[in-house]
Parts: sequence; structure tokens; C-alpha cells
Amino acid sequence: MYPDFAAARVFLYEHLAAAPASEGSRRYRYEHCLRVARIGRRVGLEAGLDADALELGCLLHDVGKYDAAVPVDHGRAGALVVKEYFDGLGFGGAAAEEIAQGIAMHVDGRFNPREDGEGTDADARGRAYLVFDREPGLVARSIGDCDNVDRFSAYRIADTLRYVDFMAKSTPEQLAFIDSYLESLRAQYDYKCATTPAHELWIANLDYQWEFFQRLGAELS
Repeated sequence: MYPDFAAARVFLYEHLAAAPASEGSRRYRYEHCLRVARIGRRVGLEAGLDADALELGCLLHDVGKYDAAVPVDHGRAGALVVKEYFDGLGFGGAAAEEIAQGIAMHVDGRFNPREDGEGTDADARGRAYLVFDREPGLVARSIGDCDNVDRFSAYRIADTLRYVDFMAKSTPEQLAFIDSYLESLRAQYDYKCATTPAHELWIANLDYQWEFFQRLGAELS
């Protein structure tokens, strides 16, 4: 039996609340995890996967956001947090391992510690990252997909424009930002999700953002 989802949400909230980050950052991270969990359940059901496992993995995917020594490792840091949480509940086995592996790899696709100098082999507290000796299954691979779907959502448009202080920019600066954003967005179409339902959501979100910024640029021009 999987851990209670309501209790898992409380665990996530409390872990993030204790992090050395701004209130706004912590709030965004928690709400992002809730949105990704909803996406995970939908993808799990439509793809015929274990929807409970995928939803739980998506819910907890960013629990280690502030636990890594370097940002690229926050998935691997989160896997440590989640394994400790699962162990405390007596939840183990293949499903627990796949969830932890999916969380570990959701940032950069690498479930084991990086050896290229871009990451480290331990979290900010010096705890060694987990090492997995099996290839990830569809649930593990889908956690990052669901995360990416939310990262290119309608909400993210509003958040991005706020973050770059779009309305304070001059019109030429706004147009330059839009051109740069569209160029970056174009490259995202090369990404392939592990399941058809996730990929359909991914392309739909990219298309929505593409249309929005194209129209915004046309109006400003």
C-alpha cells in the first residue's frame, strides 16, 4: 500500500517550509509540486501506468529543491529525502525504488551521481547520493515529463513575465525578450516524452506558449 497522499502533501509542505529560501519561492515550489502531481495522475491513467506511483513521485519530485550543493543535483538530493521518508513509513520494494529513481533523474535524466564536474556526489549535508543499478521504468521516466509539462504551462507564462519584469521593459526590450524566448521555445519541440499522453500534453503546452508569444510580439510591433 502506498503512503497516504494527504500525509505526503503535509510532509512536502513542512520540508519545503524549513528550507533557507524566500516565502515566495517556497510557495511556488509547493504549488508546482501539486500541479505536477495532478498531471502525473492524468498521464498515469491515460498511459496505463501505476497512477498512484506516478502521482506520488510527481508530488515529491522537488522535495529536495533546496537540499543540493548545486542546483542540477536537486533531484538526486530529493531522492535521498524521499527514501528516508519512505523508510520511516515502512514503504519499500520496487515501486518505492522506481519513485526514488524517477525523482533522482528528473532534472537532467541522470539517476546516478554526475561524474563530469557539473554536479557532486553528496547533498549539502554531505550525505552520499543514491546509486541505482537498473534502468528506469516508465513511471520513473515519466516524472520528469510531467514536471516539464507544468514548466511550460499557462501559469508559467505569467510567472516568467513577472520574473523578468516584462512591463518595466521598453518596447524594443520586450520584443528582444520575445524573440529570445521563442528561439528557446523552438528547441523544446525536440524533446520526446516517455508516453504518448505526456507527449501530447507537452506539445499542447508548447503550442499554446508559441501562439501567445507570437501574438504578443505582433501586437507590440
